[in-house]
Amino acid sequence: MIIPQGTDIQVDVHGQLSIRTPGNLVIQNSGHYATLESTEGSIRIEPNAKVEAVDVRCAKTCYVEGSLTAWKVVAEAIHLEDTAKANIVLQEAGRLEVGSDARLVGNFSSENELFLLFSRFAHQLRAMPLFADRPAPAELSASQEVVVDEVEEDEIVVEREDQRAPAANSARHVAGAANGTDGELPDPLFFSLVILEREFGRPSYGPTSQRVIEELIKLLREPDLDTLRLTYRTLLGRVVEPGKDMQRVLELIHGYFQKNR
Repeated sequence: MIIPQGTDIQVDVHGQLSIRTPGNLVIQNSGHYATLESTEGSIRIEPNAKVEAVDVRCAKTCYVEGSLTAWKVVAEAIHLEDTAKANIVLQEAGRLEVGSDARLVGNFSSENELFLLFSRFAHQLRAMPLFADRPAPAELSASQEVVVDEVEEDEIVVEREDQRAPAANSARHVAGAANGTDGELPDPLFFSLVILEREFGRPSYGPTSQRVIEELIKLLREPDLDTLRLTYRTLLGRVVEPGKDMQRVLELIHGYFQKNR
């Protein structure tokens, strides 16, 4: 990695680096980051480098020659070389330049646009085998130790057919929602459950936070929406150092109950 003078490097509660630099930032090796930011210059990801980041921000151009997976990219321009691969969920750029053999996946302009698309294909999304191989939190005894390997994101989602848990234990088969459609959770609560299932396995959360997340998952799985309505603020307030995903859960649940008062 080539870092100019004046660079600020921090580590968040999840152990991910955040790099903020005034000049050009060049990333030569693969890595996972919370934030990559160049306040006055450009960011370049060199060939053979596989980079994952929550946020990528630069004043000028974000050049990708290797691979980039990011939740959000904000730049004057995004330039993908011919062999580049980019999975960008949200992008805010004045120009988008894609090489002839480059691959770009995602590219939504806002979270509203993303969730609108998800809502249109809610049934297909629920049919995906997300987290189906993980035991429900209620099935984990207090003496069991949760171990999470450092694996690629697609390795967490993809599973062999013979490893899938029974359909009744899958998030997509949660019964009895208050929206009266197919006995399934409404979209905001379903997305909240998916996020919570993922957050439950993160080693960065201590026992107190894990118990809170487990209780929220239980309320969504049953589902006990009356109790959830009364307790979600208190429960989420007990999560120690919540990340952006937990804050998103609060927004989704709060928005649902505000809309359905």
